[in-house]
Amino acid sequence: KGCHGNQSSIVAAVLVKGPSMAEEEAKRAKMAGEVREIPVIGGSKVLIRTGIFEEIPSRISEAGLKPSTLVIVSDDTVFGLYGERLVSAFAKVGITSDASSKPRLVTYFFKHGEKSKNRDTVAQVQDFMFGEKCQRDSAIIALGGGVVGDLAGFVAGTYMRGIPVVQVPTSTMAMIDSSVGGKTAVNVPAGKNLIGVFNQPRLIFADPNLLQTLSRREVAEGLAEAIKMGVIRDRDLFDLMAANPEKILGLDPALMQEVLYKAVGHKAAVVAIDEKETGLRATLNYGHTIGHGIEGIKSPELLHGECVAIGCVAEAELASRLGHLSRDCIDPIRKCFQSYGLPVDAPTGLTLEQMMGYLAVDKKNAGGMIRCTIITGIGASLEAPQPVAREAMQDVIKDMIASARPYEHA
Repeated sequence: KGCHGNQSSIVAAVLVKGPSMAEEEAKRAKMAGEVREIPVIGGSKVLIRTGIFEEIPSRISEAGLKPSTLVIVSDDTVFGLYGERLVSAFAKVGITSDASSKPRLVTYFFKHGEKSKNRDTVAQVQDFMFGEKCQRDSAIIALGGGVVGDLAGFVAGTYMRGIPVVQVPTSTMAMIDSSVGGKTAVNVPAGKNLIGVFNQPRLIFADPNLLQTLSRREVAEGLAEAIKMGVIRDRDLFDLMAANPEKILGLDPALMQEVLYKAVGHKAAVVAIDEKETGLRATLNYGHTIGHGIEGIKSPELLHGECVAIGCVAEAELASRLGHLSRDCIDPIRKCFQSYGLPVDAPTGLTLEQMMGYLAVDKKNAGGMIRCTIITGIGASLEAPQPVAREAMQDVIKDMIASARPYEHA
């Protein structure tokens, strides 16, 4: 069985392929200056272009969103970088914090970091909005990475039974993955993302310029999700990323826009078919079954995308042992993640008991069985997560732990 997967037909209308490498490069360069639009579901859409940040006010208006109050929700770090720029962009079209402004613009930011993604912060944002007399015709703009997007999206989905949210992701992870698809949640003592709602954003603005303030490690972390998407759905995306790690890590505008367009296009197409993650959408969690176990033990030492990279390699090994994947596929997957400086071996300090404990409460499980996305080639996977015998999963994790090595990020 060869190591080739076929791009899913459900995204054929979204993704466009050129006949040659030279023509692809020319097309990418030309399209880098154009807005690329991806429909998601229920009127939700993603707009991708370098420099689109300054156009957010006009594009919100063009989309027919006419709130009485716009609430920019951010964290202290991101607001310090981009908050005033966005406020100034609104001021240029006459939207300010003045009581006579229609709409009126108000801002709220909280302390950055995963520790703020909790019910207390939700209550603080809600109380701020009540204090500002925000009505049901208000809207939220989530300006930030995954924590801000999740928390602000959750507030929007629950404030007065739901108001619109616009996502402006500022991290690679949020831009490629978490801002798209409507999943919102906060963490509770029992676990991560256990209290939440599905709340599709009206608009998502993906501007690669906002990634310039990230470290190389932070850029790579989010790109792990794009590599993952290439492995499960799109050989062309995988090959593009395998061939251009330095340019993509360097945020080459044309390549970055292409990666965003392909990865987000696939997620959007899957979400349109399976919004509430009953089957197909759950396959997007490739690498996350084992990855979430590692993250539960090693966070914050390892970032989410780093844990997913390790999980993807381990779950490729699992698919091979189950007879679904040629062993020839494992090394290219491993090398692609490595070329972005991502870890592919388990870190030291894991135990089988801890790992199996986390896997037992994985959200994909059903009927007491561990379920896992199974890849069948690079660019192809089974259409729903599959039940995996506990013994098979244990064997893979035992071997993964046996070859563990200390992880030192660059």
